[in-house]
Amino acid sequence: MTTKLKYWIPTGLLAAMIFISGVANVTHQPRPMQAALHLGYPPYIATELGIWKLLAAVAFVFGSRWPRLKEWAFAGVFFDLSGALVAHTASGDGLADSAPAGVLLLLTGIAYVAHRRFTPEPHTTTVHTPIGVDS
Repeated sequence: MTTKLKYWIPTGLLAAMIFISGVANVTHQPRPMQAALHLGYPPYIATELGIWKLLAAVAFVFGSRWPRLKEWAFAGVFFDLSGALVAHTASGDGLADSAPAGVLLLLTGIAYVAHRRFTPEPHTTTVHTPIGVDS
């Protein structure tokens, strides 16, 4: 399997799943709205999370020019999904209700490892001190 496929399969799948979830949140589909209410969150949280998920999906696909933005997107999705697992566990939900967040959290980890492993390190600027100048 080529390096590009090892990177794009988990990353593309994660971006697609996060995008679908974001659209469902922003358009207030019944399932995410019921889940938010069940977990004790106000309805507006779905819109807020949906917008952030949509932005993260875009960063996963088009963010190679801005590696720090992509790192933030991975961090945000990690916090969202790990928080979802904690919220479902704290509310007494079973495995079936927390499994989607767990699977996506695992996929996030796989995509992040692929991102770190298969994308080149950004070039850093080295500052050279001129000869004869003490710092």
